[in-house]
Amino acid sequence: MNKEKIHILRLLAIMVMAGLWTGCLQVEPQYSTITVSVQPPDEQPGIDLTAVKIRVQGVDEPVYYQTVADASGNAVLQVSPGRYTLLVSALYAEGFSVSASHPEFLALPSETSDFSLRLDLALSGGIIFRQIYYAGSRTFEGANYTKDQFLELYNNTDQVYYLDSLCIGALAPANSTVSNNPWAGRDTVGLFQMTWMIPGYGTDYPLGPGESVVLAFNAVDHSARCTSGLDLSKAHFGFYDEALPNHEKHPDVPALKRIFAGQGTAYTMSVHSPAPVIFRPVMGVARWLEDVKTWQNYQPGSTSGMKYMHIHRSWILDGVECVQNPANALKRQPTSVDAGFIWLQQGPNKGTAVIRKIKETLDDGRIIYNDTNNSADDFIADIPAAPVLTPLWK
Repeated sequence: MNKEKIHILRLLAIMVMAGLWTGCLQVEPQYSTITVSVQPPDEQPGIDLTAVKIRVQGVDEPVYYQTVADASGNAVLQVSPGRYTLLVSALYAEGFSVSASHPEFLALPSETSDFSLRLDLALSGGIIFRQIYYAGSRTFEGANYTKDQFLELYNNTDQVYYLDSLCIGALAPANSTVSNNPWAGRDTVGLFQMTWMIPGYGTDYPLGPGESVVLAFNAVDHSARCTSGLDLSKAHFGFYDEALPNHEKHPDVPALKRIFAGQGTAYTMSVHSPAPVIFRPVMGVARWLEDVKTWQNYQPGSTSGMKYMHIHRSWILDGVECVQNPANALKRQPTSVDAGFIWLQQGPNKGTAVIRKIKETLDDGRIIYNDTNNSADDFIADIPAAPVLTPLWK
């Protein structure tokens, strides 16, 4: 090959490479900039803001971007254009957590979105959900089976806690897949369907440090009925009322007291995305129930239809945001209760639960569980359900 042809080929190669390089420049992604400024809660103005996690969570896709604030509470993130929600949270050794959120927003290419958030204070620890088994299993013939649902509560403190008059429910809307939450951003939230209370007269049901109590939706032996193999006939309490014909309970299992009837002939959790809560009304259960005008009402924006029992978010001892999928997930728990969410990636009817992560095991064997008021950090999912059924009371 002569020198002239070699020179021409070299020129062609340079032109091709230049074209490829120009093409690369043309498809270079454009990012959106998110700036966040967080202010400490009024009750704790001197907190260390560098402990605050800032999470930009995708709405349409299960993706997120995360960073931490600087000492002044400021942070900057670059994200791909799209729809997001903003969640911020932190846990402090003094026994409290902070959180805040911003609802869905659109991040546009090459533009900056600015957010300023005041952190909300909440206590951590105490009585918590250790395990939530809501998605059920299957019968041996292959049909969906959900009567084996249960909740497990745990004393995460070093003190005896009396369960008497502790209330249990789930926030409305029942599922994370509906189009909107009429209670979003409010201090008062609605309870879905029925509401229950642990019975007793004040000191009947002590729960010691590191002890669990299991609340079964049907406190019977399910092992011959379904693939989960759960025997809940030794549960500590059962969601049972004689007026509900679709519930079962072993005669030795104490019944929870149904304190608000709601609708339907059975009480169940969503098999896809429940938002369970443990709470205590500050004025006492009796006065709360008597004040119908204040606490029993329609959902915000409605003057007819179903009535809901309402609670103030500050009454909630623990709550967990279980969603069907992070994409398009509806938030129901106040961020001061749960700044994140957890979901079963394997789907329902697998006999699996969401279970709280272990933070540490003390020298005496007692387990301390994560409780940052952010279930994305506190729980692991798709774990075979295994309730702790140790006898507690004679």
